[in-house]
Amino acid sequence: MDRTKLLMTGAAAALLTFSGFAADAKAKPAAKAKPVAKAAAKPAAKAKNTAKAPAKKVDPFSVLPAVVAEMNGKKVTRQEIVNFFKKLSPDGKIPEQLTAEMVKASAYELVNAYISKTLVDQAIAKAKFKMSEKEIEKIIEDQFKKMPKELYNMMVTQLSQQKISMAQHIAKMAKNPAMREQIVFDTFARKYIIKNVKVTVAEARKFYDANKAQFTVPADAPGTLRASHILIALKKGSDGKAELKKANEIYAKAIKNPADFGKLAFENSACPSGKQAQGSLGAFQKGQMVPEFEKATLALKDNQISKPVKTQFGWHIIKREALRKSEVKPFAEVQSQLLSFLQGQKEQELLQKYIKDLETKAKVKILVPKPAMPMMPGM
Repeated sequence: MDRTKLLMTGAAAALLTFSGFAADAKAKPAAKAKPVAKAAAKPAAKAKNTAKAPAKKVDPFSVLPAVVAEMNGKKVTRQEIVNFFKKLSPDGKIPEQLTAEMVKASAYELVNAYISKTLVDQAIAKAKFKMSEKEIEKIIEDQFKKMPKELYNMMVTQLSQQKISMAQHIAKMAKNPAMREQIVFDTFARKYIIKNVKVTVAEARKFYDANKAQFTVPADAPGTLRASHILIALKKGSDGKAELKKANEIYAKAIKNPADFGKLAFENSACPSGKQAQGSLGAFQKGQMVPEFEKATLALKDNQISKPVKTQFGWHIIKREALRKSEVKPFAEVQSQLLSFLQGQKEQELLQKYIKDLETKAKVKILVPKPAMPMMPGM
């Protein structure tokens, strides 16, 4: 869904984001100026009668011409662009920080985004394509189900603390106009525009062979260490004996079956690396870990497992790993991800062609200039 949303509203979203950054940038200097403002309070009061009225805020969209484009023989007005932009804004208003310069810089893309969305909306209406609220809810639900199980469960917990069920949350999202439009367009696109897009394994293999550098894993830097660990954290107020007993039990299992180290880390480690990477900490520089951990790691040989080592965090069972050499990931390892990437690329190209064809049929003329490309050095 994100790819089609970006295609339709990317320019306006970028403009909203940029104006938000501008607000943050102005906030700190204003805060520093507060003591000065207090010190000048009395003189300012005396000058009250002679002070000039504050300058009227300039409409940032006034830099656009009254007519910004032509489409299907009709004029596209500046006010239509303003309304389009307001609809995308979270509060339905033009941000205070938005300047004429920002609008001018993004004008062409903003007008183009409005035209693209309007033409697609017309195409959807012409095809009499509609979706029920239940269908939209089902798509949102399916997207949530694709989330990692732990993240999904955490969301359910957070919602339950607010006395909101996941079903209620999904129903609320389905009523959001922007969400509805995004899902309707995405579903329409998959049914009518990109339904036949398919990437073969042969195409993926060809891309892989031609772009080996993209699949090359760099070697670990000289002087670094690489290790995995299982952390048994100390409970508050504990003397550490119970945790050491558990650590020794896990150590015995790890020594007996070294290949199970990752599984043991996933099941027992209190460190986030346990669930995220089966205990792997990757490569790290000397001095990056606490002294006890580094000293124990340095004392190990590659693939050797340490007895429990105590640090301020608890008891660690450490497995030192060989530094990684530069290597190209095998095709089998990246095949699934590559197929998904190329599928998305093909779909995006087809969507762009579809919209370009709509624009051609509608005889679109954008009457605001494209932003000038920056000059290359030496030109």
